[in-house]
Amino acid sequence: MRYIISQVIEHGPAVKEFQIRRQDGAPLPDWQPGSHIVLHFQGAGGEAMERHYSLVGAAGPAHAYRIAVQREETGKGGSRCLHEAYGTGSEIDLSGPFNSFPLEAAGPRVRLIAGGIGITPLVSMAHALSAAGQPFELHYLARSAERLVLLDELRAIPHATIIQHLSERDGRADLAAVLGPYTAGDSLYSCGPAVLLQALAEAGAQAGWPQSAMHFESFGARTGQDDGPLTVELSLSEMTIEVQPGTSILDALLAADAFVSYDCQRGECGKCYTPVLHGAPLHRDICLTPAMRATGMCTCVSWAAAPGHLVLEI
Repeated sequence: MRYIISQVIEHGPAVKEFQIRRQDGAPLPDWQPGSHIVLHFQGAGGEAMERHYSLVGAAGPAHAYRIAVQREETGKGGSRCLHEAYGTGSEIDLSGPFNSFPLEAAGPRVRLIAGGIGITPLVSMAHALSAAGQPFELHYLARSAERLVLLDELRAIPHATIIQHLSERDGRADLAAVLGPYTAGDSLYSCGPAVLLQALAEAGAQAGWPQSAMHFESFGARTGQDDGPLTVELSLSEMTIEVQPGTSILDALLAADAFVSYDCQRGECGKCYTPVLHGAPLHRDICLTPAMRATGMCTCVSWAAAPGHLVLEI
């Protein structure tokens, strides 16, 4: 099955919305709030590329899928390729929709918090909450006003309370104040860069929010400029694995046929949590409690401080 880009809309200087239809015009599969699709396309050098993008708009039956792609100059080239080489009439492949960030039954108070382009999955949640008559607040964090996209659509959603936080104008947002104290049934849905979600998780824990009430979807690289090579020893398997920057510890374990559990590969679910017997992990997850971090790590996103030596109980 082939798909075609039927329309491209610019949202500010760095974001393009791509509307994608089936070539034969047939309806697309229904989708739910928080869902995403996976695009399969050729990069500038002919290499195969695969990128995940949240669906935008009101969920349900669809003749077109909408995605918003922010151009990342320092990324791996996928967004630049889409911006430069794909336009109205271009053919493209996709799979999905999938949903790893579902909107669950809402309680008395719902907070939606977006960091930059992380607004995309929250638009569909805002539509769904409004249609259900569920009160909610949407907090939109960005560096500047030109980084706020899809505002016209958000403002047209009935009963939506939208609060903007612009760091260039207002300074860093007070996340504790945005969250407020937890009361039974409250829920939080947030999408943004990992550093924002880590700060939200910490603020929520301090304010008494249980982990089960906080739902996150992250994006962006989890690597650091100072990351060096790692030597990872597996105490139970009696194996030693060398891991280079740019490869996750989890991927290196899988390549070595180590027996490990995992799911999200974004540091959000905790299924790859592994006890650490020696070494100093650099935690980049958004799901572990302080107590869990004291004794282990998420191998899918975390790294280790110099001298780059870990002993894992695997």
